[in-house]
Amino acid sequence: MNAEDTELPEKRKADVLGVMVDNVTMTEAVDGILGAQAAGSNVSVFTPNSEMVMEALRDPSLMEILNKASFVVPDGAGVVLGARILKENIKEKVAGVDLVGNILGSGRRLSVFIFGGKPGVAERAARNIEKRFNGIHVCGMDHGYHKPEETAAVIEGIIKAEPDLLLVGLGVPRQEKWIAENISKFKSSVCIGCGGTIDVFAGEVKRAPYFFIKMNLEWFYRLIKQPARLKRMLRIPVFLLLCLKKRFSR
Repeated sequence: MNAEDTELPEKRKADVLGVMVDNVTMTEAVDGILGAQAAGSNVSVFTPNSEMVMEALRDPSLMEILNKASFVVPDGAGVVLGARILKENIKEKVAGVDLVGNILGSGRRLSVFIFGGKPGVAERAARNIEKRFNGIHVCGMDHGYHKPEETAAVIEGIIKAEPDLLLVGLGVPRQEKWIAENISKFKSSVCIGCGGTIDVFAGEVKRAPYFFIKMNLEWFYRLIKQPARLKRMLRIPVFLLLCLKKRFSR
């Protein structure tokens, strides 16, 4: 079953510069995703922040993929703020790393395949996940630095493993396009484009202290730790300006 064929309960969507974002809480997202998977559906889950929205404005194929997905949840505080500027409803930020953590910690017995990160990172993430979450079995893993001619072997490995949850961390927009192209080949899998989440679970990247997360300043903490992200971060004010422009041009 393809992602766009998945039958899910109707949800209120927020239009954030053309990206239709689900107006759900973290609990609603976790329950909806696991409910659809238990019903035998293939579920595609994407977690756009303001940078991804800007990328989708430049890449119509990414915009189409996002808007055909089963779930599109607001990963960043910028998307939530942009929605408010646009007078669209978004209940709360649903950060991708927290979404994955809550799914793994839901109490459900799940098999997980980890695909992404540098060589060795998926293995470390697998060990940490199985140690931290009861009932979670990592049924396979692979790094994200394969040559194009090796893709078929990676997909075959995932098909044989039959994971309930497939974490794909290949970076934007590669992971979203990869999931859209291949999700129909898998059986009752939740496929999440999770960016750097694999690095976080592997211990390669540390999240911001709770204060920064609570104050929606995690982006600022990451900028302090990784000054090279400045160019990417400059997309945030441009994104907010576009939201203001769209609101007042109505």
